[in-house]
Amino acid sequence: MADTDDIIARVMARNERAQQPVALCVAGEALLVRAELESALACFDHARMMAPQLARAWSGRATALTRMGNASEALGCIDRALECDPTFAPALLAKADQLRKRGVREEAVACYEAALEASPELHEAWLGRAAVLYDLRRMKEAKRACERFLALAPEDHSEYLAARMMMTELERAVAKLSSPPVPREEPLSPRPTKVASKAEKKSIRGVPSAKKRSIRGIPVAKKKSARTEKREAEDVAFLDEVHALCLGNRNIEALRLLEPFVKRCPESREAWLLRAHILVTLGQYDAALTSVEHAGRLGAEALETAKLSVKILVGMKKHDRALAAADRVLSLASRDPEAHRARGDCLVALMRQNEAVFAYEKVIHYLPKDAAAWVALGRTLRQLRRFAEARMALTKALEIAQTNAPELVAQAHELIARLPEEG
Repeated sequence: MADTDDIIARVMARNERAQQPVALCVAGEALLVRAELESALACFDHARMMAPQLARAWSGRATALTRMGNASEALGCIDRALECDPTFAPALLAKADQLRKRGVREEAVACYEAALEASPELHEAWLGRAAVLYDLRRMKEAKRACERFLALAPEDHSEYLAARMMMTELERAVAKLSSPPVPREEPLSPRPTKVASKAEKKSIRGVPSAKKRSIRGIPVAKKKSARTEKREAEDVAFLDEVHALCLGNRNIEALRLLEPFVKRCPESREAWLLRAHILVTLGQYDAALTSVEHAGRLGAEALETAKLSVKILVGMKKHDRALAAADRVLSLASRDPEAHRARGDCLVALMRQNEAVFAYEKVIHYLPKDAAAWVALGRTLRQLRRFAEARMALTKALEIAQTNAPELVAQAHELIARLPEEG
């Protein structure tokens, strides 16, 4: 670390204050070329602390973290770089590479195209675009992208030979697509044409009658009787009454009313979901999980059951399963801040703080005035001994919470008091 400190000190001494962050980034990029990853990371960290809006510092930090095997935190840095400068080509390229590795191909293509729009001569982006288009079987576009890479990249590039091999395969695939189809041979004896009956001719003109549909095996919708409709309306009104009791914090009374209804109408997924919500509030997590699983089997909405499963599994302290459930929520609704928050909490519990930082930063991205998320981020950064960033996060929490959330204010003050003195 002494060598790194010397490098940073020399850069600072040789440059004026305004040029120091960029000079540190240049030093960090040189260290990346020499594979001195920890020293490079220290340079980028120093640069972003001096200039938090410098996209180059965040992007360089992401590259160092990716090579060190910390992809989740790297993606958070890439997002920060693009917040600072949405057209910064190296950050767009890094994000596209991450998306391609995760199998999110269409989004990766869009990121590669944005990077090339910002920097048309960025040969790595042409190669990445070719690879992802190849995976999508869009061979003609992949071939054009690969040709562009080979025209721009130096022949001693580490991926040049692999690109040449890809090009050979793409040329073969494109030639195959361009070749005319082989004509089909006509059968020796044509099949006899079936003459439609009168009933079938009428069915072609309009919708078949219920009788015809039943003969053909098509389900016929039965008209509900007035008695059935009345019973359904009464059931809806009853569930609304139970829900109103929950809103008034009368959960035990609501559960007592609901239990006979669930026994009488075991096919009501709404009743099972409401029962699960009540049991979560009462802390009866095992029974709540059974209710959610039952509702899921009855066809309850996947997103709602997944969200409720996250709450239950967190309450049961089954953090591995809760993390998987949160990932399932995000696969259905990628911008759900509560799922990102739950994911962060689970990762902290599993001692995966670096990934948790990224999760809390996602919450803040969608809810920038959420004081609880800033406190959680500050606490996690403190655990990682990233004290300066922790202080910034906790100070931001205090600005937002002020006197509206005394518990959060107290937590933030306590965490700040535990931080080492600056300087």
